[in-house]
Amino acid sequence: MNTIKTFPSNEKGRDFVVGDVHGHFELLRALLNRSKFDLEQDRVFSVGDLIDRGPDSVEVVNWLSQPWFHAVRGNHEQMLIDCVSGHGDIPRHTRNGGAWLYELAPTLQDELSTVLQALPTIIEVDLLDGRTVGIVHAEAPLTLIDDDWQKAKEALSGQLGEICRLRAVSMALYAREKIERQNHDPVRGIDQLYVGHSTVPSVTRLGNVVYIDTGCSFGDGALSLVELTDGTVTCINMSQ
Repeated sequence: MNTIKTFPSNEKGRDFVVGDVHGHFELLRALLNRSKFDLEQDRVFSVGDLIDRGPDSVEVVNWLSQPWFHAVRGNHEQMLIDCVSGHGDIPRHTRNGGAWLYELAPTLQDELSTVLQALPTIIEVDLLDGRTVGIVHAEAPLTLIDDDWQKAKEALSGQLGEICRLRAVSMALYAREKIERQNHDPVRGIDQLYVGHSTVPSVTRLGNVVYIDTGCSFGDGALSLVELTDGTVTCINMSQ
């Protein structure tokens, strides 16, 4: 599994981060249009869960081929990878919006798995003002109570041992402990961290962690886009 991908500051345009898309790529396209997204200068980063539940999951291949679009791996990407490899739980994936996958030819399933396997677990983006923003799907993989962002990266990359690596990967893809406990403690060692996975009614901050999965796969939800420099939030409701 790829672990960390870093991006230098954007000298020409703006940087955005988008919540869990879940196959609603037409909604994402409308959201970028509303934000006057510039394909030549701007970049958009995803907190993962690009696929399942929505109507256009197969379009993930086209989006990930764009030089301005970047994503971390979410638990839904991991479910697809596991199922295509023969090690996953297909009924579970199907119940969670993955039925579309098994209607595709095996060669296309393999192509999707290969593309998604290339996604990192963590993205770091430098901003022009000197801050560094982190992006991970579910939660910072702080495997010990006193860990900081650097320790999380070391755990994910295997420097702290295989058991610690596996725990860190699980936390990065699936954990909800921080939001369930409403823990406002900041993640030390990173200026701001954007996550998805846990559905919130609106963009929500706990310390320096920002939850941006506003439930676009649900009828009363929305897809949210945040500009990284000033924190401006743009949303499109599912009902629109």
